[in-house]
Amino acid sequence: MDLFTVSFFGHRIVPEFWKAEERVESLIHTLLLEKEYVEFLVGRNGDFDQIVSSAVKRPTAPCAG
Repeated sequence: MDLFTVSFFGHRIVPEFWKAEERVESLIHTLLLEKEYVEFLVGRNGDFDQIVSSAVKRPTAPCAG
């Protein structure tokens, strides 16, 4: 198993929240497509940590069922 670990720790206040959110979502999407296993390390306080937590939890594609 080839585990790829990514650390996301950022600022408490993000002035352009939507712009940071778009960039983080794009990066996470790319990582999930390119890497077999991805581990995300995310902080727990502040705007940036909330952006990353939400993006990681958000589904990127419909589930096959």
